[in-house]
Amino acid sequence: MTPLERAFAHSSGTKGCWDYIQKRFDKLPTIADQIADGYIHVSKRHGHAAANRWLASNVDELANNNLDPGGIYRRFSAIADDLERGFKGLVKRGNTTIDGIKTGCEWLASVQERLVVHGLNVTHDDEAVINHAQAQATALERERSKLIGGIAEHNRRLRLGLLPPPLNLKTPKARTLSGQSREIALQIANSRNPLSPPLGIIPLMAVFRWHRAPVMSLAVVNEMALEKARHRARLHGINPPSLKLKSGVQLAKLTDPIWWRRQLRRLGGRRLEQVQREAHRVHKRAGIYCSNVTLERRRAQKNRNRALLEALEAINQEGQVYTLAELAELGLSNPDHRRAELMLRISDTEAESRRMGHVGMFYTITAPSRFHPVISENSVSNPKYDGSTPREAQAYLQQVWARIRAALARENLGIYGIRVVEPHHDGTPHWHLLIWMKREDTQRINQIMQSHAEADTPEELYDRRGRKTTARFKVERINYAKGTAAGYVAKYISKNINGEQFTREGVANDDKDRYGHELTSVAPRIESWAAVWGIRQFQFVGLPSVTVWREVRRLNEKHIDELAAWEAATRPERRVADRLHQIRKAANAGQWDQFLRLMGGPNLPRKQRPIKPWTMPRVDLQQAEFSHATGEVRQGVEAKGRHGESKLGTFGIVVSDGRGNEHEYLTRFYKWQVRSKAQRHQGVSGGGEAESPWTRVTNCTQGPDIQPREPSPAEREAQLERLKAWQSSEIYRVERDAEYEDAIAAREAARNLFAPPPPSPQEEYFPPELC
Repeated sequence: MTPLERAFAHSSGTKGCWDYIQKRFDKLPTIADQIADGYIHVSKRHGHAAANRWLASNVDELANNNLDPGGIYRRFSAIADDLERGFKGLVKRGNTTIDGIKTGCEWLASVQERLVVHGLNVTHDDEAVINHAQAQATALERERSKLIGGIAEHNRRLRLGLLPPPLNLKTPKARTLSGQSREIALQIANSRNPLSPPLGIIPLMAVFRWHRAPVMSLAVVNEMALEKARHRARLHGINPPSLKLKSGVQLAKLTDPIWWRRQLRRLGGRRLEQVQREAHRVHKRAGIYCSNVTLERRRAQKNRNRALLEALEAINQEGQVYTLAELAELGLSNPDHRRAELMLRISDTEAESRRMGHVGMFYTITAPSRFHPVISENSVSNPKYDGSTPREAQAYLQQVWARIRAALARENLGIYGIRVVEPHHDGTPHWHLLIWMKREDTQRINQIMQSHAEADTPEELYDRRGRKTTARFKVERINYAKGTAAGYVAKYISKNINGEQFTREGVANDDKDRYGHELTSVAPRIESWAAVWGIRQFQFVGLPSVTVWREVRRLNEKHIDELAAWEAATRPERRVADRLHQIRKAANAGQWDQFLRLMGGPNLPRKQRPIKPWTMPRVDLQQAEFSHATGEVRQGVEAKGRHGESKLGTFGIVVSDGRGNEHEYLTRFYKWQVRSKAQRHQGVSGGGEAESPWTRVTNCTQGPDIQPREPSPAEREAQLERLKAWQSSEIYRVERDAEYEDAIAAREAARNLFAPPPPSPQEEYFPPELC
């Protein structure tokens, strides 16, 4: 029997009762069995009339809102199994079945609202995101074009005037400009005009609000288009660009499909992962640290990035050509290089701290229970969970750390070390801090950190026997008899990068995490977790800038001649040059402890360090002065980014001798040009290669008195092919469009030259609704 037939068997059996039940069951086919069971239960105990009232009071809301789980499962088919599992879990946790169904349906409704971003289903493939991003950027461009097209019409109506001012217009007496405008507007409304009603009737125009309509221009249009674009971004749940940016930069970002694509990918990935956490699919017995969906999306993103880097190559002024993938492997994008640098900085910082007699402490700070969707012991849902995301948990921990730093600064207590952020099995972040301090400050620093870490919901810190636990804050002093501080943190560093490390002798399960998983298998999941939530995994505290370390290491032995030539040309102070050479020697030898000492030691403000990065706006000497595409006249040589913003670049370092003398050193000796491999294979030139001939004749002649030789049929055919390829290229089309626009502008200028002068404009007023 169907659920409807089973329920009808316990009803009054009339046609009206059948229609009454069927109307509700048809809208909720997925949960019809559970509703039928509840209906039968109430009917047996209280009669069919009570069952009908129960049906109306509990099911009508779900039926009227069409909250059938089946429809939502079909809409998000990629994660339908996960949603169904989460719905069933909510049903089981309800006080009654119907209460659980209501809670589950409300959760599915919120899932539908979050996973549909202004018409975009974020569970679809990346192609849908690209198309939606392109559609939003195109729509904003069209709105701006419509506004630009209405400039002439608006100014024509403004020039002609909708309501001419009266002949006896009185001088306004108000002091402020707005007050004078209101007085004149009232005179216009009360005077006779083409829209005035017959005498003896209250003029309708008197109740309108009047203001002086501005002359429309491209700047006004851009401001109007920007307001619409920011509203469209907010409709998608996307934060618009910062108001601190110029209006042109904001509008350029909002009309760029690449900007939209990036924002939609980030927003969709985070919402999808949060739904997975709420569906109980992120914990140690399911997808540890992150969901399987997010892991696959991250792998696909890496594959796209890898394909792009393989397709692009960079060439410098010496003719050296590398793919971007090869250059990425040489830098910190290589996880082995990144892990090696982190471990070097930690181990040498430890060596310097031991030389100064400082004490090392290892802290663990965890967020309160309300941030955890799963209980760690048995992997069941946490009833205290309030729906917070990992980013919100990270923001809470950052706030706790800010209060700790402020309290330490008030008491002049210095600390330095590293902070590592890693997830619990359910994706909630917690912090590990390896901190060094003076021996006499240890007790006070521990008290400050513990008081702030345990200030939130302190009742959770006690077990059922009343004993205080270390669930929120745990401290451990580094015992150098058992191992080094680098050994304490090496496992956390490795687990958060690629899982590769040198296993410590005598330490059981050193190659596994606390849940028994291999580090090499969970490292990609942790990396995917950090990427989707945008959480910074490593941060050093109280130590010199690593940017200075990396820039100084560029001045290695390969560039000793360039360094000598630079000093010969710029002639730095002797103390400045000596200080740089000392620091450069330590950096190139890989001695971070010596580098730390020469940079002034730990806890020195960065503005007092002897070396800081040399940054300034980039320049572009080859940029065109006029853009035919946008009509923009560019002034100066400052390079602009994709959206017209200024581009700051690091060119080297600034060295100080401590007496007010500073000197800049160049550390970037190569100028790179990025191109696609297809351009090289098609003969399009790039820095260092000969220009490809685009003319129909050869570029060489046989002398001043000798005419160029006639090309052979094969050469003529090849030249014609190149000509056709050039004519079909985008560059050729842009140049032809530019010539056409120049011709139109020349004809318009000639027409204006002989045209009679326009009449002087008059200030006229009309309602904003008609602007």
